[in-house]
Amino acid sequence: MQSRKNKIVTLGGDLESLDQEHSNIHRQYIELDDAILHGQGSPRILEAARMLVQFMLSHFTHEEQFQKKIAFPVRDDQRNAWKKNIADLLQIDAGLKQQEVYAALRLRGFCKMWMQEHMHVEQLEFEFAALAVVPNPDRARA
Repeated sequence: MQSRKNKIVTLGGDLESLDQEHSNIHRQYIELDDAILHGQGSPRILEAARMLVQFMLSHFTHEEQFQKKIAFPVRDDQRNAWKKNIADLLQIDAGLKQQEVYAALRLRGFCKMWMQEHMHVEQLEFEFAALAVVPNPDRARA
């Protein structure tokens, strides 16, 4: 009998990859936070922020692909929130390219709220959705 984790991994490791991306985003958020709180200077703050925004933009793309792969039911409010998040991140990214330290501060706030809302609740939703599309050999025998 396969464990729940193994069933999810059979979907191509997508959920594990998203988990790893969450960890990378969290670590990079801590680096940005430390750079800001310890006054490490604009170049270091901007560097940490650029890495974080790229991790997040990449993650949002991978997550959308995963949702399509498992036919995850996305409500209109979720789709609209996703579009707003992408727009906000692209605006922050543009500010970072202009060397605007304020964009790094804005990213710090955005990421903190996103981690609280997203990384816990949606992770559970994805696990349930992924399990729903995996055939259960035990049910077939019943």
